[in-house]
Amino acid sequence: MDYIVLGNNIRKYRTSAKMTQEQLAEIVGCSDKHIGQVENAKNVPSLVLVVAIANALNVGVDQLVYANLAHRTNYFLQELVSHIEGFDDKDKLTALSMVKALVTILQEYKRN
Repeated sequence: MDYIVLGNNIRKYRTSAKMTQEQLAEIVGCSDKHIGQVENAKNVPSLVLVVAIANALNVGVDQLVYANLAHRTNYFLQELVSHIEGFDDKDKLTALSMVKALVTILQEYKRN
């Protein structure tokens, strides 16, 4: 387990949620000092704490430990789905068409 990656991801999602270490600590039931140590890879969090942090930040545990995943495809699929969950069917089809077009452009770019 790469605890530096874990800490960086916790910090990234926490700041993205506009949450302080103190606020996160209060939600998950630990000290802000402990959150700081986890974010700086100075302390190894328990699995229970990692799950609590993921829930508090409204992300999956896989998003926090991404670099450590052996099967990253599921992570990417979940990320894509999470971005279109609230869309109606028409908007989902539009997003799918845009992704397909982007894939075609990326494939062409790699060939050149």
